[in-house]
Amino acid sequence: MGKVTIITGEMDAGKTTELVRRYHELPAGTADGFASTKAFSEQGVFEGYDLRRLATGKTVPFIRLRKADELLAQQDGCIFDRFIFLREPLAAAEQAIRDILSDPSVRTVLLDEIGPVELQGNGFCRALKVLLESDKELYLCINRKNLDSVTKIFGIAAYQLIEVED
Repeated sequence: MGKVTIITGEMDAGKTTELVRRYHELPAGTADGFASTKAFSEQGVFEGYDLRRLATGKTVPFIRLRKADELLAQQDGCIFDRFIFLREPLAAAEQAIRDILSDPSVRTVLLDEIGPVELQGNGFCRALKVLLESDKELYLCINRKNLDSVTKIFGIAAYQLIEVED
């Protein structure tokens, strides 16, 4: 396991902003990863989250609010709380993480929003396990309420902690 840095704080405290800031401080071409950014309709209504690849800036729909009467086909995604996690962008991100791991020029991988979905074996669970087995330096965003569970379940014993306050 490479060096692990965890960015933690409460919901909307600025963890993603801190993750992106740290990414931009690293030498160009030596880091990559994903950030989850809030998505809004044209009318400014919160719709969910998009997934942005840090090295390319490409953004795709990732998590959407579930409508009460919405039926979900198993192949489309998984439901957690009031959200639908879309499978296609998650699968593409997992493939990108495998590619990142095989790139010797990328020494640091950043991954946003590790929490209850991963604790249930979904979301970035598989990708996180592979990342933790690598020698890459990792930056992970974890909500403060999930920090102990995530570090215990994924066996992250040694890490640097960055606490973000509102």
